Amino acid sequence: MAVENKVKPKRAKKSIYRELSKHVKQKVVKREKEQTLDIQSAIRRMRETRNLSGVQFCRLAGDMDPKTLTALEKGRIRNPSIKTLESCARALGVTISAIFREAEVRHEEHYIVGTQKGAFLLDFAKWGVKMVSFTPLIRDFFCGKMTLGSKVRLKEDLLECDFPLYISCLVGKVEITVEGEKTILREGQNIFFNGVLKHSIYNPLYKEASMLIMMAPSFLR
Repeated sequence: MAVENKVKPKRAKKSIYRELSKHVKQKVVKREKEQTLDIQSAIRRMRETRNLSGVQFCRLAGDMDPKTLTALEKGRIRNPSIKTLESCARALGVTISAIFREAEVRHEEHYIVGTQKGAFLLDFAKWGVKMVSFTPLIRDFFCGKMTLGSKVRLKEDLLECDFPLYISCLVGKVEITVEGEKTILREGQNIFFNGVLKHSIYNPLYKEASMLIMMAPSFLR
């Protein structure tokens, strides 16, 4: 009696960059559903830049009700009408499209002022890895801080990628192995290599180690 050979399907590699991409994309989808251009803040900034008081603005807008302006700038009017936007543009001496351009420039995909907390945090407890992104969620560039727990090693099968990587040691000490060649990075030292090369990262210390990681394009491709 013939015995049927059962071929086990190959398991996809769990690259940490793919895991990061998956988690971040979930955040992107959620954010895009919730996010709209902040027209209200754009109007307030443009008014303040021109040193216009609320009363002056309403007069120039064609006797706009001050309550309307207050409600608009405080975000209580989420979707201002074309008539309201035309009045605001008249007061500012610009076109409606200029107001939208101001809102887009301040959109976090184009312009962001950050802190050490970063734009978002990802925690992979099963690997002993935390990642803080300092840059917004864009495809062209990524800059963030990766923290490894004590004695944590990211093996080659967790680090498969096809883009250049820049890594700088911020706190502690890390061991970077690229194609079998080990390099110890101490605080302030850095390394640059192409991610297609086999590489691994190891924290040899009994405390956390942190690294600055930059890549272009981002793993979000």
